[in-house]
Amino acid sequence: MYHETDLKIEEHFTDTNGFTDHVFGICHLLGFRFCPRMRDLASKKLHFFDGVNQNSPLLPLLGEKINVKLIAACWDHILRLATSVSIGTVTPSLIMRKLASYPRQNKLA
Repeated sequence: MYHETDLKIEEHFTDTNGFTDHVFGICHLLGFRFCPRMRDLASKKLHFFDGVNQNSPLLPLLGEKINVKLIAACWDHILRLATSVSIGTVTPSLIMRKLASYPRQNKLA
């Protein structure tokens, strides 16, 4: 964002240290494909929605179920955050730093 060119950026790449759940979410809300290079991929787990087949070959890759009720409860705040980033009220780096510093202290994080 804020790259001061006429190019339409569609993908964001980062190395292993540059990905978090927050970055995956905000990139999607802002219309970017997030393409991290992830070391130790086998040790990572995917979050999932209800309805996963218990016979699925993906079961070993699955971690926690996504808390849809929490997302719905915070949806207005999530949209305000995404809008603030997209119009430049706050920089993506600042908001990501703030969210990472309060991982369990606030529902938005």
